[in-house]
Amino acid sequence: MSGVDARAVPWRDRDVVTVCGTSLAGLALIVTAWFGASATVSTARQAAWLNLGVAGFAVGAGGFCLWLLRARRALGERRVSLIALAPVDDDGDARPGPARRTGSTDDTLALPLVRAAGMDRPHRPDCPLVAGKEVTPAAVGTGEPCGVCAP
Repeated sequence: MSGVDARAVPWRDRDVVTVCGTSLAGLALIVTAWFGASATVSTARQAAWLNLGVAGFAVGAGGFCLWLLRARRALGERRVSLIALAPVDDDGDARPGPARRTGSTDDTLALPLVRAAGMDRPHRPDCPLVAGKEVTPAAVGTGEPCGVCAP
């Protein structure tokens, strides 16, 4: 993939080759087991071919699992890169969030919780997930808290 940003696609060339290779190998084992079992009358011999077919299924399924796990990892990396934990000003520079209270044993922010339209979880006003959106006050305990700002 020359000339393409590696983060723009969820799979690398190696991942595509792996899933195609394991799928073809699994399919070949299943087809071989099918023809082997169809030419056999004895159930004991058919059980051996069945084991080969199950192994073929496991090889194919393993390849697909690796492929999907790679996509999940790539999407997680993309999500982390898209959500900046520090608020950004108009110039694109990160600016510090609100100051925490000092001299107190409670190290939480004294800010009301908010919720934007269509959101179920309450957020802090400085949460990047509600940045730039019209928000309304949210009552404490009115839903599962945000996993990013952890109110």
